[in-house]
Amino acid sequence: MIFIVFLGIFIVAVPAIILYAWGFSLDLNERILVDTGGIYLKSTPSKADIYIDGIPKGKTTDFIRRLQPKIYDVKVIKEDYYPWQKNLIVEPGLVAKANNIFLIPMNPKILAVANISDAYKSFFKEPYSLTALTQTIKEKSNYKISKIGNIQADKNSKKIFFLASSNLYYIDWNETIPVKSTLSQILTPNVLNYAIYKNGIMYADKTTGKIYELDLTSLKSAEFFEQVYPSFNQCKWIFSPDYKKLLCQKDKSVEILYLDQAINGCDFKKGSLDKMDFEQKILDVVWYPETEQHLILATEDSILITELDNRDLRNSIKFISTENPQIKYDENNGVLYFSSQKLLYVTEI
Repeated sequence: MIFIVFLGIFIVAVPAIILYAWGFSLDLNERILVDTGGIYLKSTPSKADIYIDGIPKGKTTDFIRRLQPKIYDVKVIKEDYYPWQKNLIVEPGLVAKANNIFLIPMNPKILAVANISDAYKSFFKEPYSLTALTQTIKEKSNYKISKIGNIQADKNSKKIFFLASSNLYYIDWNETIPVKSTLSQILTPNVLNYAIYKNGIMYADKTTGKIYELDLTSLKSAEFFEQVYPSFNQCKWIFSPDYKKLLCQKDKSVEILYLDQAINGCDFKKGSLDKMDFEQKILDVVWYPETEQHLILATEDSILITELDNRDLRNSIKFISTENPQIKYDENNGVLYFSSQKLLYVTEI
């Protein structure tokens, strides 16, 4: 009898334990076994409180297990920070992830560091004088080049790239003695837009609308995508710090072209294009390098911080209210500089 009893327990318990280990759970309302999923959240700063459908579920970096498949209202809350909220879909046997939750302080400490003096001007100063650069290019080209645009300085060299009549050039710039600068021949023609990419140039071809990569050593171009991106016109291009995303800044929107597959839960494959619309004119955009999944935007009346994660609504926060700011992020010190109303300010994010 004892043997039969324990054998019965074994026969019943082992399958139940195996199913439990595989993530199955009993739905008491429907009286069926359900293959459950989970949620994993990671935030900066860490150890923020997690609420799922209004119920406390631990801290960020905790793995929330055995959730029945459905849509959950997820909140991440930490004192003195704006809350993060999103509807996440839990699917059977899978984990819904949000690895780069960025909690933004409600009352950032802002310090005025300079007025609109030489210190202010030199902070945002380009590594060249536009008047001197333009005149030098005219003289070096025997006035074949009279108008230049889309000027970009390579931080790893003294080369300054520019477009003239849809042709891409560079000049080895000598700020002290401009006459000693060296002007290149045409690197590639029919360029609609471009940006410095790793050790080369990524550009949009004016004729085909396709995006190419130019090797500056061999001066050979290779197709980067088979797709055509007509919306990537003569707007401002900005690469993410890891060169896996390319941002196109427009008047009241930004478009993100994914050069590699997204890894933050968003369903973006290589070549995917995502658009973000805003109510006000965008004056400037910088990537937040700590996550590379957030943007800092200067608009006509504020500085916004927004996430790329487009599952449900994006978390977009008005970080600072200020008029017509100019922004620059200091990656070495982890601070944001911005100018407004003839003053230069600094704040930590």
